[in-house]
Amino acid sequence: MLEFSAIGNASMNRSRVIRDRPEPAKPHGGQLVTCPRCAASFAFSRSAHPAIDASGFESYTFACEECGVSLSGIIDPLDDALLITEVA
Repeated sequence: MLEFSAIGNASMNRSRVIRDRPEPAKPHGGQLVTCPRCAASFAFSRSAHPAIDASGFESYTFACEECGVSLSGIIDPLDDALLITEVA
């Protein structure tokens, strides 16, 4: 008969829930962005090899994780913030 170690018998259902967190945690190495259509917030992290547009801006295109709308944005060189807009 097989015997399991204490680790094998450990239950994985003891997850810790943090209630009433004042604001969402900031993603590691990234920032929270808000969809201009549905106002959902999600994590955005910059690429190690970004696309540079014709004007010299670091540019990104992605979809909102909630409503699926296509978004496009550039990194503001003054404060490294992502400026996004909905793509028509």
